[in-house]
Amino acid sequence: MEVRILRGHEVHEANCLIMKMFDKYIAVDCLKESQQALNDENILALMKAGILIMIGAFINEQMVGVIGIKNLEDIQILFVDEKYQRQSIGTTLMNQAKKLMYGTIHVQANVQAVAFFQQNGFVIEGPEQIVNGLKTVAMGYKSHDEKKFHTYDEVHDFIASQKDRVYALDNFKRFMKDMGDPQKLLKTIHIGGTNGKGSTANYVRSVLQREGYKVATFTSPVLVTRLEVMRINNEHIREDEIIRYANRYMSEWLAYELSMFEIEVFIAIMFFIKHRVDFAVFEVGLGGELDATNIVSPIIAANTNIGLDHTEYLGNTYEQIARTKGGIIKDYVPFVTGEKKQECIEVFQEICQQHHSPLLFVQPLHNVCDDQGKVTYDYRQYHIELNTAAKYQSENSALAIEILLYLKENGYIELKEDDLLLGLKEAIWQGRFETVCQKPLMIIDGAHNKEGMMAFYESAKKYHNIKIIFSALRDKDTHAMLELLLKLSDDVTVCEFDFYRAQSAIKLAEDFPVKIEKDWHKAIDDAFSHDGVVFITGSLYFLSQVRPYIINH
Repeated sequence: MEVRILRGHEVHEANCLIMKMFDKYIAVDCLKESQQALNDENILALMKAGILIMIGAFINEQMVGVIGIKNLEDIQILFVDEKYQRQSIGTTLMNQAKKLMYGTIHVQANVQAVAFFQQNGFVIEGPEQIVNGLKTVAMGYKSHDEKKFHTYDEVHDFIASQKDRVYALDNFKRFMKDMGDPQKLLKTIHIGGTNGKGSTANYVRSVLQREGYKVATFTSPVLVTRLEVMRINNEHIREDEIIRYANRYMSEWLAYELSMFEIEVFIAIMFFIKHRVDFAVFEVGLGGELDATNIVSPIIAANTNIGLDHTEYLGNTYEQIARTKGGIIKDYVPFVTGEKKQECIEVFQEICQQHHSPLLFVQPLHNVCDDQGKVTYDYRQYHIELNTAAKYQSENSALAIEILLYLKENGYIELKEDDLLLGLKEAIWQGRFETVCQKPLMIIDGAHNKEGMMAFYESAKKYHNIKIIFSALRDKDTHAMLELLLKLSDDVTVCEFDFYRAQSAIKLAEDFPVKIEKDWHKAIDDAFSHDGVVFITGSLYFLSQVRPYIINH
């Protein structure tokens, strides 16, 4: 027997089963208005709104049972075909539904079903009453949460103690299938690439939010708190919500030996479903094909660009990395890219052909200009203005435009030109050519690899009297990065920060005429007396420590 969450096209089959059993056992006593509400259109509307989740049981591809849960709290529907009753199908459906629910689960049970619910752990909460002409009893089931965690710090330490990443997806797929594949309930936009993924996701989020949609984002790394990984309308998940998910699902996470990143992806999915978001934008963590975010079922997938980064995991050539990052391409799902290298495009063409997926491209940008802290450019019929001095954001925002235009042209969204232009202009992304101090002018930028540093260089080269503070991870091409920085200024200081993958200052300085200051705090303090512009750049993990220090200073 297969048990799975139903999709929209399966509603009619489910409703036929519901009405068949409803007419046989319940309809004679039920009010006519309630009977009329049980139709395909109403059920589908509730499913599309994220209010109702339908789960079906199948034997030999025939639907033999169905359960409907509302707001992950209430059981609204539970029917099993009469030919398949007394085979534990109802209990199986109930157990699957419980995996998606936490806290107290409620049901207004028909009096004939009270014994069944009691056998499944429900208790009577009130006296018998008449609801819609039917004799019912209010019942409740309290999920057996571990109650191990009382503070967010405890949860954070637990999640961080799990494996960092697993470069395989089979185990996570098994876990998600056991949970019912809840990720399929979300309308997802999946964004991969070497640089600019988070910025692109933020531009998409900003425009959709301005248009009135409820938009979730899953992006990393973060600059302030790990809670920022998962956001809804740019507000991160609360600590108490993380605690609830950890207490509810810790035993399952341990049983499947999930990694830290897999746990975060799962929490994000459940969090987004709970809050009934209109769209969920997932940024790939590393690579694509084997990344935990590749569990999602997107309506469109995107790639920003291909660079030689994380070569120990993804490959040593542009073609190899493009093939790994192209692993997010799904059957019949369009794939849009801003990549221009022909060897990468040929890889994407091959993969898209295998998956029957349309391959779309970012169109040429014209009149790209950065002036007075803003970037402007012309794209298609639009004149775009961005609230940033980083020219590289023109490419990321153009990719976001292509994603948004696809959503509009295929009926997913309404999109007014004013909302597109204002949404792009209003989007702010921390740590990307961000001014964090005015006197002296201090700008931080997460140019964490060679390609990112090249993009940073193009925006920074117009400045004069430059002082640079730099630190990076061990696995980066720091030699190429420092060569670019020394073209900007001969006043470059390398330092260290607290992270297990951070490169030592001495190693960074090898073969380069740079200053060494292991303590980045002292390097920043000294920079406050500089009478020009100060750039702090390199690893985003480095910036996550530096940024609050400067702002609080």
